[in-house]
Amino acid sequence: MHSGRDVHRDLVRRIRKVRRSVGREEQKIEELQQGLAAAGERRCSTVRALAEFHLPGMNEEAVAGTLAGMEEGIRTIFDEKKDRLAVVERGIPGCQDAVDAAEATLETATEALNKTGRERARLARIVFEELQGIPRWQRLFDQVRRLEARVAAAEKRHEAALREQEEKIPAYERDPIFGYLSRRRFGARNAAGNPLTRRLDRWVASVTDYGAARAGYDLLNALPEHAADALERDRAALRVATPPLTRLEGEVIERNGMTPVLERGERQYEEREEARRSLREAEAALRALTEELAALHDERGSYYEEAIDGIEAFLEGRSLPELVAMARETGDPRDDVLVAELGELDARLADLRTGLAARRDERSRLASRLAELEDLRDRFEADDWNGRRSRFDDGLDVNALLLGFMAGRHSSGHVHRTLRRNQSFLPVSSGSGGFSTGGSFGGGGFSTGGGFGGGGGFSTGGGF
Repeated sequence: MHSGRDVHRDLVRRIRKVRRSVGREEQKIEELQQGLAAAGERRCSTVRALAEFHLPGMNEEAVAGTLAGMEEGIRTIFDEKKDRLAVVERGIPGCQDAVDAAEATLETATEALNKTGRERARLARIVFEELQGIPRWQRLFDQVRRLEARVAAAEKRHEAALREQEEKIPAYERDPIFGYLSRRRFGARNAAGNPLTRRLDRWVASVTDYGAARAGYDLLNALPEHAADALERDRAALRVATPPLTRLEGEVIERNGMTPVLERGERQYEEREEARRSLREAEAALRALTEELAALHDERGSYYEEAIDGIEAFLEGRSLPELVAMARETGDPRDDVLVAELGELDARLADLRTGLAARRDERSRLASRLAELEDLRDRFEADDWNGRRSRFDDGLDVNALLLGFMAGRHSSGHVHRTLRRNQSFLPVSSGSGGFSTGGSFGGGGFSTGGGFGGGGGFSTGGGF
């Protein structure tokens, strides 16, 4: 059997690994962006040189000045984005450190809570053994249990009565003959009509068996109220029977030194929950920055494209292909060098864009998987599967399951369902399910499963 804590640790390790992979992809994207920026700048310069060479009708200084001004405008926009990019890149390591620190704090808080949980379980067995030797406690306990069962049954009867009323009453009221006789108050002393019409109504009622239908209708309307009254009587009896049992158990709990353990556990439970909230907040902040970084990376390549478009629009309507054709028609080798350089730069830019697109796709895939893994971890903890009593079958290969998820062979829903099929809670220790009260570090009393039943409890779940 695998412990729930071990499976949880495997899941957390996978989250950290994917988080590091996202960071590496971001670094590779940045390197490609820098290469794209350098090649883009060289291409802008080459296009400008080619334009100046083949526009003799224009003043070269005017051409150069105008193009430089256009490039400066594009550069200003780019630099603004670049400044924000630098801020985001500087902020990500701090956010990553905050996530690591929050994970460490959560692990420490969970371990402290588990330690208190083990102490509480030990004391609970002692308390239960002492209570079993007190006949009055057994009588009170049995009485409360019977009343709890009666309340539960009464609640079901009340719900069933309301449901049956909701489902069946409309059919009576839609029936035209039943509705007619009902509106005329047939069978009542104040029934409508004269002797002749009332005689006809009796005949209609006889033919349609209105009496039986009316009895069923009235019963459906009366049952919910009767069930509610019975439920309230049972609840009142339970409220009266519970305090003596609670006081007796409290005396034994206090005598065996369990109260400070419960109080410490409640404090540690809140500390653990606060640590969990802090981790979620740190992860959200890191996710926001990494998403902004990805958006900034996606935009950076557009600035040099915009600069090229602006230059081509300025060149007296001449497109870049026209300038290249003009250069090839001259016998001057200087413009041939510019054309060759332009060809090399275009090939280089194409390769960079292809690589960048692949890296962005991988980064997006990993970021999506990371978000799903973090959601899986949250559901894992919400289901109390990392508690002290939680176990997973030996046949479960967590590593293979997560690798399949990362490779796209499994959905996160499939992973969660597989974990659920293989998960179970160890049986409660002898005597640990007998208390009616006593606290549970974050969820109900002993008999309600808060501390000793399946699923509840305070060590991150699983109870005892």
